[in-house]
Amino acid sequence: MNSRGRYKIGIFDSGLGGLSVLRTLWKETSNIDYIYFGDLINSPYGQKSKAEVLELSKNAFEYLLEKDCEAVLFACNTATSAAADFLRAKHSIPIFGMEPALKPAVAENPGVKISVFATELTLKEDKFKNLVSGFPLGTEILPVPCEGLAKLIDKDLWEDAWDLFDSKIKTVVKESDIFVLGCTHYVFLKERILYNYPKIKVYDGNLGTTLHIKRVLNLPDFQENKNQLDILLNTSDSDYVHLAGRIAKTITPNHTLSLINTTTGKLHV
Repeated sequence: MNSRGRYKIGIFDSGLGGLSVLRTLWKETSNIDYIYFGDLINSPYGQKSKAEVLELSKNAFEYLLEKDCEAVLFACNTATSAAADFLRAKHSIPIFGMEPALKPAVAENPGVKISVFATELTLKEDKFKNLVSGFPLGTEILPVPCEGLAKLIDKDLWEDAWDLFDSKIKTVVKESDIFVLGCTHYVFLKERILYNYPKIKVYDGNLGTTLHIKRVLNLPDFQENKNQLDILLNTSDSDYVHLAGRIAKTITPNHTLSLINTTTGKLHV
């Protein structure tokens, strides 16, 4: 906590999906300085190797440390799987991550087959396998890789994103009506899922992660929102600004949004 009695928390994602987590954090916290870093120049992460994602995540984390962040949230399931434990072993500041919200889904729907929509890397990593292996015998988990979906959302091609996601839903909906969204990008489609498939129950990890961060950092309950937000997009493509700005306005009208380059510095405000 800095001299003004405020935490500075860094939030990192490969793109814009982490803004869905920030939206939940914003409603639950007060008096926090948030810095959001979207590594769009290197997205998507889901199709990269673990070694590549580890290196990119390490770079993003170190960038946020340079910005004096006192805690960092990896608001990306893929980056969490590949890099969070590695960085926790090397750094003392709190490092938070995301995991598919399987625990509440299994607890509330025992004996029911559960579909997990996520990137291929998230689904094949040991972190996910260990999570699944911890459930009672007979628990059925149906992994559904959705390669390319996060990138379509980042590029503001949401109709194309919905068409792709809907095609994935159709492959499992006859055998599973419990969905877990294992990528923060997919949460932007949650309302549309529920509208088109009203009998489906949908889980995501945003609220659980938010409450965990509040508990670990001993943050007070929401009182008056005096949070601040700086959004830094690691890309020279100004097209991303339009979508990021629209999402940010649903969080707060008072924010800064900049295109940056982590090598050369700020490009445009």
